[in-house]
Amino acid sequence: MKKFLTCLVSLFFFTLWMSELYALKVGYVDIEKVFNQYSGTKKAKSKLQSKLEAEQKKIDKNKQDILKMKQDLDKQKTILDKNKLKEKEDELQAKLEKLQADALGIQQKLLAEEKELTANIVEEIRAIVQKVAKEKNFDFVFEKNLLLYGGEDITYLVLKKMNEE
Repeated sequence: MKKFLTCLVSLFFFTLWMSELYALKVGYVDIEKVFNQYSGTKKAKSKLQSKLEAEQKKIDKNKQDILKMKQDLDKQKTILDKNKLKEKEDELQAKLEKLQADALGIQQKLLAEEKELTANIVEEIRAIVQKVAKEKNFDFVFEKNLLLYGGEDITYLVLKKMNEE
């Protein structure tokens, strides 16, 4: 019985010693902070904003053309016959509907482009997090909002590496 108890106590202390020897190294990253402060994000947002402004100029020009057509039509209402007036109103309505469809298409295209750019940047962040984790010998790296307690903040390391590459 003494041998068994001695073995059990020895095993307990050995396990305690081994757990100290092989303690896990845990880190965390504030992905949102990295995303917002990454220079690539700023470039992507700027590029997207330029496209949005260019498309908005096109839509505004078409809108002004349609408004001018409407004003001209309003001036000619009294002198045009009913068939010709109906034809011009239908043409104006068709152009207005096309403008609305174009605006919606552009909006959807830009949203899809933004989603794709965001996904690409998040993938870059993940790749850099893996590199930093390997370099600094972290066993686990979590996103900041998923970790309740403990861990080492490596956000600054990830951000630094991202802006270097």
